[in-house]
Amino acid sequence: MSLPVALSLIAVLLSVFALVAVGGLFFRLRLLERTALDPNGALFSDDVRQAPAALWPSGEQTSTLVMLLDAGCTTCHTLWEAAGTLDASDVRVVGLASGPQAAAVFEGQAELLVDPDLWTALYEGYSPTAYAIDRQGAVTGRRFVYADSDVPALLAELLPASALQGNSHAH
Repeated sequence: MSLPVALSLIAVLLSVFALVAVGGLFFRLRLLERTALDPNGALFSDDVRQAPAALWPSGEQTSTLVMLLDAGCTTCHTLWEAAGTLDASDVRVVGLASGPQAAAVFEGQAELLVDPDLWTALYEGYSPTAYAIDRQGAVTGRRFVYADSDVPALLAELLPASALQGNSHAH
């Protein structure tokens, strides 16, 4: 076998290996997309995230809507204002901020908790984030809210239909 033929065979083998490696990586990314990155994915349905007890529904309430808020975030204000328009007597609506500077910024729309420990327990590296929590404290839904998000539609996805009755902004 001559040197040019041997080098050509090695190049072909390396190309095939690279193709298989890229295909495997693509497969793993698609699997990650369908599972961990899908907020409604069923693959991890047995992996239930528990919310701190201070955020659970109380009394006759069936669920809690928790909004992770940051004082300097304009999208947080949009989410806070939209949540304030909800007519949801069976849903506890809570704004959760990490520090006292937010208490002055977010007022009057809903219940506001300023608790760095609770905020840290839910924070995933982005705010605003909206969470739905059931009576047992399980996080049943989570949505990141972006500047171009349709906030009423996002809240409609998270909240039970009974919470949205009479709320013209969520239809």
